[in-house]
Amino acid sequence: MNFLIQTIYGRVKHDFAFALLGALEFYAWTGDPCSYQFIDHKDLPRVSTRRYVDPMIPVGSVEFVHDFMTISNQPLPPPINVPPSLFTWAGREIYNGTEKDEPDFEYFAKNNDIVKAEVPQLSPLPPGNYQFSTIVDFTSEWRCFVWRGTLVGLQNYAGDFTEFPNVGVIKEMIAAYKNPPCAYTLDAGLVEGRTCVVEVHNFYSCGLYGFEDLQLLPLMLAGWYREYTRS
Repeated sequence: MNFLIQTIYGRVKHDFAFALLGALEFYAWTGDPCSYQFIDHKDLPRVSTRRYVDPMIPVGSVEFVHDFMTISNQPLPPPINVPPSLFTWAGREIYNGTEKDEPDFEYFAKNNDIVKAEVPQLSPLPPGNYQFSTIVDFTSEWRCFVWRGTLVGLQNYAGDFTEFPNVGVIKEMIAAYKNPPCAYTLDAGLVEGRTCVVEVHNFYSCGLYGFEDLQLLPLMLAGWYREYTRS
């Protein structure tokens, strides 16, 4: 595995990059070393002129990973948000549509075309694909880490950390998710004590919030990227 890790003015800034470095030290200790290099985002274009035996796996911000994929002539992954197969666990009214399907009540919307794209707080919405849902109050939110259909980590990232989700329900969500990527995060939250899905992310540029499995982290980062790009 050959990782290209983003730096900002020569310094590592993202929690997943720090965790990856620790994991790569562990791999080297076990006698199975992985290679890695650092690069500032502004210097990214120069990697297109290089050739590597092992495909490089970009690790950095969404913008960094997307720019690397563009340079590598790879299509950009669309957001997952809440996949339709998990609507049952949404705990709120939720549906996909275009700007023409904008509801006439107070709602929360996410862009279904571009990862982390801001949705304008105006009406009517600009043309595009969106996921609309009623607004609910998540009192506690947890990031679930999934590798090849198995829950491998669970970390609180918002709200009351003493309100623990129902792990059995989370495993039901994982089992029901149709055609999932090999590595992803599933954010689950509590609504009036009920465990509900918040959203799902492909496994890149994801905050770890303390998840630092030394054996799995490199495999998950490399596995998702190679599966998506078929490299």
